[in-house]
Amino acid sequence: AVIMFGGVGMPALPGNRVLRPTTAAISLDGPSQFDIVCTSRLAEYMAKASPQESLEEQQKRVRILSALAQIFTEWVHSVCLAKGCSEEVAQRAGGQVFTSGSYRLGVNERGMDIDTICVAPRMVTREDFFDSLKFILEDHESVTNLTSVESASVPIITFDFDNVNIDLLFASLPRDSVPPEIDLNEDSVLLGLDVGSERTLNGPRVTNLIQQLVPNFDSFLLVLRCVRLWAKRRGIYSNKFGYLGGVNCNILVAFVCQRYPNAASSLLLERFFYILKNWEWPTPIMLTPPYDAGLGLECWDPQIMRNRYHVMPILTPAYPSMNSSMSASEYTLEVMRYELHLGHDKVRAILAAGAEDWDPLFEPSDFWVAHSKYIAAEIYVSNVAPHEHAEVLRSWTGFIESRLRGLVEHLAPLPLCNLRLMPKKLPLLASAGEAQNGEGCAYVLGFDIDKDRMQGEELHMTAKIEQFRASVLFAAEKAGVVNERNRRMQRLKFISFDSWKEMPDVVFDHTLGGRDAAKAIRKRIVAARKQQKAREAAEASLEAELTGDNGVREDSAQIGGHLAEKGAQSQESKLGTGESQNGKVQGDDAGEGHEHEERVQDSAVPLKRRADDDLVQPDAKAIKSEATEASAPSEQ
Repeated sequence: AVIMFGGVGMPALPGNRVLRPTTAAISLDGPSQFDIVCTSRLAEYMAKASPQESLEEQQKRVRILSALAQIFTEWVHSVCLAKGCSEEVAQRAGGQVFTSGSYRLGVNERGMDIDTICVAPRMVTREDFFDSLKFILEDHESVTNLTSVESASVPIITFDFDNVNIDLLFASLPRDSVPPEIDLNEDSVLLGLDVGSERTLNGPRVTNLIQQLVPNFDSFLLVLRCVRLWAKRRGIYSNKFGYLGGVNCNILVAFVCQRYPNAASSLLLERFFYILKNWEWPTPIMLTPPYDAGLGLECWDPQIMRNRYHVMPILTPAYPSMNSSMSASEYTLEVMRYELHLGHDKVRAILAAGAEDWDPLFEPSDFWVAHSKYIAAEIYVSNVAPHEHAEVLRSWTGFIESRLRGLVEHLAPLPLCNLRLMPKKLPLLASAGEAQNGEGCAYVLGFDIDKDRMQGEELHMTAKIEQFRASVLFAAEKAGVVNERNRRMQRLKFISFDSWKEMPDVVFDHTLGGRDAAKAIRKRIVAARKQQKAREAAEASLEAELTGDNGVREDSAQIGGHLAEKGAQSQESKLGTGESQNGKVQGDDAGEGHEHEERVQDSAVPLKRRADDDLVQPDAKAIKSEATEASAPSEQ
């Protein structure tokens, strides 16, 4: 069975599942000459801003994967023999290594990690994986910085192999052999799996389906590289911190490509920001209609109670469908919405200028000087035996990083606004003297005072921070990370800064290019806010005049239309003034300031298909209806 999708044949998967997009494309138009020129300039920019690996570097990754595959199959063989299996059974047991994620899709960025999945037969368990295989890897001469996280929802061992970062996951299949020809796309491969193995196999299965569901793969790859770079530069690339992760970016870009299957990458990038800045979450985004293979596995369903609290569902296309953005919260979603609005303004301005300079889209976030107050969370250990220090520090750091987003939720009930945790790992800011060997890391959270909710003159945060610390320590004890022996060795310390000026130079050296650069950015933010206040005063004066202090009464419809137009212009300008998406005006030390950037009106941008903009949200409503019914709709 084959259906046509934007000129690409969509085959039936094993089990007779026919792949097709959730909704019809918005436009099948091909690129204009302007689109082609802009895309060429975008590709030239990305070649410099985010260079791809050389052929030699790519071949090195292939050699590393081959070495890992050999280590894994030899280990499977030895485990089988150790458990009393015959030599024949041990030889037949096999074991295979697969890749998934952005590397599997061909995003060959320098320094990126490789998501690697080890699949073994029933004789080899996850306990063996975290025991004997972990020891083998630790002793390997090419392996450094090894850390294991057995308590994660998807248990993982992460390490550097010859300076290439590897995320190693494990799945054990209820069968006696895992031969080279095994097809992970078969839904039947999921029968009898535990939850950890099911989630592990979801990675390569999702990646394979994304490849099949994207209509123009070359355009998809260029846009994906742009989105990844943008998210990293703007401080919203980290799934464990509640922002976008690799699989989220893959699905979102693929979704936009489905809406415009023949468009050039420059237009697709603009559409990415437009569609997502207007998306009505928690309407789910998905690449293909809901599908149930009938194996009894739970697919994501908004009617299930715990799923009702998901604020930003981005669903994986493989069975069973899962929400790939469960860690997102209302607070991180607000940050991402702000960045999407700002990103869309910048892309439109860049295209209006002929796509000559793409730097504005990828400029670093001014988070570090935009808020009125900051808190640094410092993670380190002390008094650990020298031979255990590195492993204990990595384990403790990884655990805290996986929980740190909860700090925002603990502080949210206080009279604060614009809470934002930046997923940028910094060296210790104030505790290097207490930390063993001076080693550790720090993460920074910025916020502003919500004067509308503030009561009294003082703000007390200690109780909320201590509640968060207690919850983290309880979770660490439950996971076995903290015990009686090491309780006093592992430290989580919070440092408060009443202004960006109080933060040490190392913060700005690692983020904005030094304190002088930070001062210049801060100066632009303050100037932009003054301009915003002047605009608001002028609008208030105009409103007073229109409402008739001089006795003049206009028709109410005319007044409403005039004020709505003014309000829309004001809201557009506020996207860069350091205001939160709820419209609260921050103080002089709050938020991000970008008013100095010119705003380009729709009519000034030589892009096609503006009339299709109003078609975006009906798609969202259709998807919401399909997800609620949890059944595949008829073909359109």
